[in-house]
Amino acid sequence: MTNALLRAALIGGALALSLSASASASSDDAWIEFQKDVASRCKTAATKDSGVNAWTVSVSAFGSQRFGMAILTGKTKGGVPVKYACAMDKKTKAVEVAGGEPSGWAAR
Repeated sequence: MTNALLRAALIGGALALSLSASASASSDDAWIEFQKDVASRCKTAATKDSGVNAWTVSVSAFGSQRFGMAILTGKTKGGVPVKYACAMDKKTKAVEVAGGEPSGWAAR
């Protein structure tokens, strides 16, 4: 009887470990997809607003509770550096960008 209980406990423990590992992996994959979605949607919105096509994008790994967030930097065709802040609503996927003009950021 003791061997059967020990065997069941070992099998249960191994199952629990494998399930938590796969849940963690899919969670990591989901966050990576989320980050790619934020970057893509933010690039599209900033490009539409500015005409800049090449961006350096920094995406917040998890965003806030409601929003995915990113900072985009690029240069206009004339070589003027621009910076955008972008927020993507996690539920609706609606995106808003702010900034763009070189003087659009005030240090306070």
